Amino acid sequence: MDPNTPMVLAGATYASRDDAVEAYKIVWGARHQGEFDHMDVAVLAKDADGELQVERHDSTAKHLAWGGALLGAALVVVAPPVGIAAVAAGGGALAGVGGIVGHFWHTIPKEKLGEVSELIQAGEAALVIVAVNHKGTDITPLLENAEKKTVIETTAGDLDAAFDNALKKAQASSGT
Repeated sequence: MDPNTPMVLAGATYASRDDAVEAYKIVWGARHQGEFDHMDVAVLAKDADGELQVERHDSTAKHLAWGGALLGAALVVVAPPVGIAAVAAGGGALAGVGGIVGHFWHTIPKEKLGEVSELIQAGEAALVIVAVNHKGTDITPLLENAEKKTVIETTAGDLDAAFDNALKKAQASSGT
């Protein structure tokens, strides 16, 4: 993948879980239009204790080594407790997530990451989206029913290398 491939990290809040699920369906449906190489989408909703939980998620990048880690890494950066739980539940690629977390952390301005984090923590339900190579398609109109939204444009960089390097470092430190 070209390191300059466009990538978007977006967060949006909704008045209810049902509104977020409806938005999830709209965003997830956009992948059928062939406008995205890879897309990961998650619905987050607050539980009875007011803690965000991943309600549902999906990814078109599951077949790639870093594919399952892409959304988990984004969640680690913008909603650490939710992201760490999601990554831990994902199993095997846990070490590689660190490389993608580092990519997000080093390529997206901290104030923008903070904006997404505050946004999704403030609402009752939220959507988090990572779209790689959106081919000119704007994510923003897909979030038209959101109460608030933040869409961050960045580049994918070398996700394969970031993932592989993090795995190698983890293996070297564990002696395997």
